Amino acid sequence: MSWENRPYASGETPYHGEGGARSWLGGLPRPTKAVKWILFANIGMFFLCLITGGSRSPIYEALEMNTSLVLRGHVWRLFTYSYLHDQSSVSHIFWNMLALYMLGIYLERAWGARRFVVFYSLGAFVAVVAYMLITLVGWLDDDVPLVGASGGVLTVLGACAVLFPHIRLFMFFPIPIRAAVLLFTAMYSVNLIMKGHNAGGDACHLAGMAFGVAWGYRGERWWQAWSSMGDAMRQRAADAKRRQEESLLLSVDQILDKVRDRGIQSLTSREKSILEEATKRQQAGRNR
Repeated sequence: MSWENRPYASGETPYHGEGGARSWLGGLPRPTKAVKWILFANIGMFFLCLITGGSRSPIYEALEMNTSLVLRGHVWRLFTYSYLHDQSSVSHIFWNMLALYMLGIYLERAWGARRFVVFYSLGAFVAVVAYMLITLVGWLDDDVPLVGASGGVLTVLGACAVLFPHIRLFMFFPIPIRAAVLLFTAMYSVNLIMKGHNAGGDACHLAGMAFGVAWGYRGERWWQAWSSMGDAMRQRAADAKRRQEESLLLSVDQILDKVRDRGIQSLTSREKSILEEATKRQQAGRNR
């Protein structure tokens, strides 16, 4: 999936480094934590594959997306494909990483690193699932490999178009980000329908961008629902643990009453085990 001829930059930018300071690199914004590590992972994988055989590298061949291989159990390819890029040219990785760098900072500053990574990873996954479905229905060949971060990057673009509509992209001339989304949607749709070059990549582009737009409008509610679900699960686990401890204490009291009335020799092996478990828990609590 290529980002060729789609360079990114923004006009009104809130980018600043830590403490409001800019980076030394020509005054460009300092990448945020998650964006930086995603950049490092992609660039590192690019050069690792390059020095181990390029597109014939065993690493590249083991991690690229291929629907037929996923159906044979290679499910990791649904996640690893987005950290690989075309080995025949640096333009593929260059434009993807430039777009991620310029736009990802907006979202990570607003959401934090953890939430940005979840969002980016989900976007890349949704994008490749769309590609897989297109191949499964026979629209495209299911044995053609797919690589590139464009699915995740287009997810970032879609969300930024909703949340930061003031951004302008420079594509030979400044264009509002929402207009760019509409333009890209038309381009990708036509190419996918016509089964043109990189039609599979454009299926990913469209799905990723649509997910990003949807997240821009509904993501806060989704995130709150997910957090509430997690809180509820943690509460249920805590309640279950509390009930277990109460049950254990009740059993210990009954066993101690038995020892007082009939002596320790009257205990069964199960009752002794309960006392041992209670003792271990009490010692563990003291050592915290």
